[in-house]
Amino acid sequence: MTNPGDSDEWWKQYGGEGVSPESGAQSSVPQYPTSEPSGYPSAPQYPQQQPPPYQQPSQPQYQQQPYQQSPSQPYPQQPNYGYPSGYQPYGGPVVQGTNGLAIGALVASLLGFCTCAVGSIVGIILGVLALNQLKERPQDGRGMALAGIWVGVGGIVSVAIYFVVLLANNST
Repeated sequence: MTNPGDSDEWWKQYGGEGVSPESGAQSSVPQYPTSEPSGYPSAPQYPQQQPPPYQQPSQPQYQQQPYQQSPSQPYPQQPNYGYPSGYQPYGGPVVQGTNGLAIGALVASLLGFCTCAVGSIVGIILGVLALNQLKERPQDGRGMALAGIWVGVGGIVSVAIYFVVLLANNST
């Protein structure tokens, strides 16, 4: 059998009771000191004070003004808050739409698969020009320009692989 306390079987065998101190074995139930250490009070002692009785604060009396509405302006005018028209908050640049060269780069690169990489070369050139324009102007289309460049490169590589495979098959 295993040590008492290591097995559930031991607890079942002895009815779930702990080990007695006379047996010499350690009890699985922790033993806590029964008295408090000397010199320490059981709880902090604070001087007892009675709270002051609650008094109702005096409220000043105001005279009520009658409501007057002018017939010419039923509602008061609101001040003009915000920015004048044409300006963006925080001085942010105004986006002027998608760059046309970026669109052209993507379209030309996609057509490069049908035109034996001629369109891919045009797409790469247009993509580089579009990226240079996007550095100077706040426009959308950076992703399209990059896609046009990468699709163009992929088109040129695929056409080159096609011709290499074609020449290798013809020479054998």
